[in-house]
Amino acid sequence: MKGVLKKTGSMKIKQIIMTSLLSCIMAMTFIACSDDDSNNDIKIPTVSPKEQWGATLKGDGEVLGAYPDLYSNYWEYTYQAGQNSDKILCLKGEYPHCRYFSISLYNDKTGDVFAGIDDQDISADNGSTNPFVATTSGKNYFTLYVVPNGTSQSVIDKLGENVVKVKEGVNKVAVVLRHYLGTTADGSQKDEYAGVELPAITALDMNLHETYVPEHVVSNVYKITSKVFTQKSDENREMPFFLAPVSMYYPNNSTAYLYGRTHLREDSVLTFSFIPATVPTKPEEYRKAVTRYWSICIGSASDTRSYMSIYDAKARYADGKKATFVVCLKKNPKLSAIQSKVNEMNANGEYVNLFVWDSEKKNIDGNPIGEIVAVMYRNILPDRKWIHSIATMTPTAYKDKTGEPIDHVTDPDKQLAHKALGDYGPLGVKVSNDDFLQ
Repeated sequence: MKGVLKKTGSMKIKQIIMTSLLSCIMAMTFIACSDDDSNNDIKIPTVSPKEQWGATLKGDGEVLGAYPDLYSNYWEYTYQAGQNSDKILCLKGEYPHCRYFSISLYNDKTGDVFAGIDDQDISADNGSTNPFVATTSGKNYFTLYVVPNGTSQSVIDKLGENVVKVKEGVNKVAVVLRHYLGTTADGSQKDEYAGVELPAITALDMNLHETYVPEHVVSNVYKITSKVFTQKSDENREMPFFLAPVSMYYPNNSTAYLYGRTHLREDSVLTFSFIPATVPTKPEEYRKAVTRYWSICIGSASDTRSYMSIYDAKARYADGKKATFVVCLKKNPKLSAIQSKVNEMNANGEYVNLFVWDSEKKNIDGNPIGEIVAVMYRNILPDRKWIHSIATMTPTAYKDKTGEPIDHVTDPDKQLAHKALGDYGPLGVKVSNDDFLQ
């Protein structure tokens, strides 16, 4: 009997311990981002971060308009800020394994960006290191707050350094997370989520007690497309590059873009050469780099989607050397000879990159992508103090009722890349097949 009683007592003790542990676990589940939850009795159901954010918007998915970079992925969480003016969003996540990431806030009704923060400026949680500032290993975490317009400074001060504010008058906000070149934690292979879970989203009231997260509503980002139009300058021999103005199509404020456009023909090739910006090789170099990342993207003018791209690490180029980019149609009758010529040039020590454009390829709408292309040279976090930075140029408007980009040039030395930047600025030229092959 004693043995039975002893065993029974032992089981009761174990049950008490297990109950206590489960209670602790449940309590931890409902802890808000803030440490101040002393008066909070609300039990908020937990949801997987992947359920909170929208599905991955893939740069290479051939769905997004406005010429996205093929090496980027995006996620959005959109909510009615006007109906939740008493709520603070808390985003807690692990720093992703990628070249660049950011969190931006948009007016979802217009597509305008009004706030954001870049990876290197996101302070790490206690005990963590920002891997975009210093080389580190292991898991590193951050916490970021999105506060409504009118939030008192005393509340903001309690939240720490990572605070972005909703702009006055913006009633519907799209919070957008960007990754470029996401990989697994060890960097060995491409990964859709950059080797981490998406940031978890919770909400706080103005007393910093946890409350219900605002409903995720449908974002207009899924409807994004730039205006499609024809240009008489598409037929010109030269294709100048202009600095794109800040658009209303969910732009990244930390990126500058050069753009050009032309009509590819079977009897010619498009070629342009310039010295690309040098990119950093380790986080310690990020803040002083002239740009974090660059790429060349080619998209269809018929649907504003991107179909071909190359980024710095995959391009044939060398720091301080001119790189050449050649674009020709897949149906060019001398394609084989053009490919052989490019191989020969590279064998002789040149840096030549060839794009073969398939104008007959069908887009998701079932239409050919066509022969008119837009070429984008993208720089992320360009150093505006660098004399050769594309960000130093004067932006030039797209085609509008007053004319085409070339018609808007009033200061060529500031608006045309090859004049403003010298060898660091591209100028596209269409040359005949025979001239290129000579």
